[in-house]
Amino acid sequence: MTTLHVSRGDQTWSFEEPRVVGIGRDLGSDIVLTAPSASRNHAQLRSDGSGWVLVDTGSSGGTWLNGARVSEVRLTGRTAVRFGAADGEELVLSPAGVEQRPAGFDPATLPPAGLAQTVLPGTGPVGPGYASGPGVLVRVGSGSFRFPPGSVVRIGRDPANEVVVDDPSVSRLHGVVEGRPDGWWYVDRSTAGTYLEEDRVAQRKLEEPTTLMLGHPTAGAEVEVVPIVAAGAAQKSIAKKKRRRTAALVGGIVAALVLVGGGVTAAVLLGGDDEPAPVAKPQAPAGLTTAELDRAKLASVLIIAVDATGQPIYTGSGTIISDDGLILTNAHVGKPSAPGQVPPGEEPAGLLVALTSAEDDKPAAPSYAAEPVVADGVLDLAVLKITTDEKGDKVDDRDLAQLPDPLPIGDSDELRTGDELTALGFPAVAHVASDDGLDRALTVTRGVVSTFLKETAIPGSRAWIDSDIRIGSGNSGGASINTDGELVGINSAVVTESTVGDSGEGGAFTGGSARIRPVNLTKELIDIAKKGGDPDYVSPYLDDVPAPPADPMGQATAEPGGWSLDGKGDCTVKTSLADPQVLTGVSLPATLYAHFAVTGLPDGTPFTIELHNPEGELLGSLDGEWSLGDGQVCAAVSLDLPEGLKGAIAVLVVGGTSIDDPVLFR
Repeated sequence: MTTLHVSRGDQTWSFEEPRVVGIGRDLGSDIVLTAPSASRNHAQLRSDGSGWVLVDTGSSGGTWLNGARVSEVRLTGRTAVRFGAADGEELVLSPAGVEQRPAGFDPATLPPAGLAQTVLPGTGPVGPGYASGPGVLVRVGSGSFRFPPGSVVRIGRDPANEVVVDDPSVSRLHGVVEGRPDGWWYVDRSTAGTYLEEDRVAQRKLEEPTTLMLGHPTAGAEVEVVPIVAAGAAQKSIAKKKRRRTAALVGGIVAALVLVGGGVTAAVLLGGDDEPAPVAKPQAPAGLTTAELDRAKLASVLIIAVDATGQPIYTGSGTIISDDGLILTNAHVGKPSAPGQVPPGEEPAGLLVALTSAEDDKPAAPSYAAEPVVADGVLDLAVLKITTDEKGDKVDDRDLAQLPDPLPIGDSDELRTGDELTALGFPAVAHVASDDGLDRALTVTRGVVSTFLKETAIPGSRAWIDSDIRIGSGNSGGASINTDGELVGINSAVVTESTVGDSGEGGAFTGGSARIRPVNLTKELIDIAKKGGDPDYVSPYLDDVPAPPADPMGQATAEPGGWSLDGKGDCTVKTSLADPQVLTGVSLPATLYAHFAVTGLPDGTPFTIELHNPEGELLGSLDGEWSLGDGQVCAAVSLDLPEGLKGAIAVLVVGGTSIDDPVLFR
């Protein structure tokens, strides 16, 4: 067991393995930094059984070794590290019982005076026993990467890693392949885990070609690690058929009409392609720096609406825009009853605010509560203000000083088609495996401005930014930023294709049309909020909103008709939220069928199919247009369900009417 000694001036600390040591400006850190350039949760010291490792946990100012910014340093000797800047606050880290020499370099190799010093990517601790032995080959979807002996190979979503795996199941720094005196080892650094078949791996010696799954034992990202000495065995392993990833919950839509028992059945598949999407090494948008993106991440918040008992009823996203706790979001998240909301919603009893962790794979946890101070239902925009902590105790200026820096606001009129956008938020469908549906970490996606759209009640030609950016349910109210890291849009809606026949795609994640409200339309609301708010504010565009069409369900009826394994149900099963159907013989993942008995619905009527978990959390949705005639119809909806669900609720939404069809699995 190795002791780690840490010193700063005349202060010293000692830590014993195994443990994690937090470093940052947060007063709860094990080592509290005082420099303003340091982040609240800046870095961690971690022991992994073979020594100590310093890991930067997403700080904005960076962690610096010998004048170079680093994300991870294995401590093989006395090491001086600075935090927040190249000349920032310094800590000296000294593992006991090892040769006391600086980690990662030999003093004899220091550059001559006047030359900038650089730490080469991929190079690890070249010490006794590390410099010889076989190299290693790492294969991912974006290609094959060969590394020499003594390397430290970081794997994860962070573009600074040696191997980048751009998959939502993968952490920013997910794992490390490192050479040790006895050979190559893989060490997991994530919270979601690394899996070798059904077993979760904390660390493993790699003596032969090994295929690991990052983030999930079947639906994670696949990585193959091959010690070069075992290249022959690797060829045999590569020849094997690779496991296919579990189909995504929301993907393509295929609609077909079939006759069942004399009635017409509409089968709408809510599922995904069988093959996994290709994984490509992401390229950061030109001009958007890591510091700018990190600032936008920390300014993003998860908003949890709760009922009078404190139970969550829905979630959304938001952005901190001021030092005194103002949060910009959608009206349908922050004030669903605002005049102009169609349909108007009921006010939640409270709105909890969860801050984004500096660790990308750590879920957001509620820290505060907020109240709407002004909202525009037509624009679907609202400004909230943090008023208490999550327990209901009032906050003061000292509490608000702990908030992340607000996100700067840009000029959406400067956007042009083809400009790159980065969206931030907490989409529910990205976390369907969570036990309570709220255990979410921030999601970041990228796209471009496709075009600008008008809206009847809103003057000008830029009522909406239309983008190919990938957003989903739960992104509502989150930020879209430009390449300068400025807030230029509020993620508000998803428009999906719905088709009849065997063409087209759609789902809760768009294949091509995300609607983003330009930030310039928020200026009046933000000004009002900064002056104290106006809960009685009514949108100036409300009088120009066209009257809603007549409710198509005025002449039609629809009822839940139960679920089946084969789509041959006849809508005779009666089910309700109070008395759900129990379906036996279900082994997920699987395709199941929900049935709805519909009478008198005219062709051309828009409808929506939603899929919820038993707690009511939205997992996915698609839009369609009725084409089955206005007679009596038993419509069967085909749903691709992922593993882990104990039940589901299919919802048919027509106009202002929702028909719930719940089921529990046995």
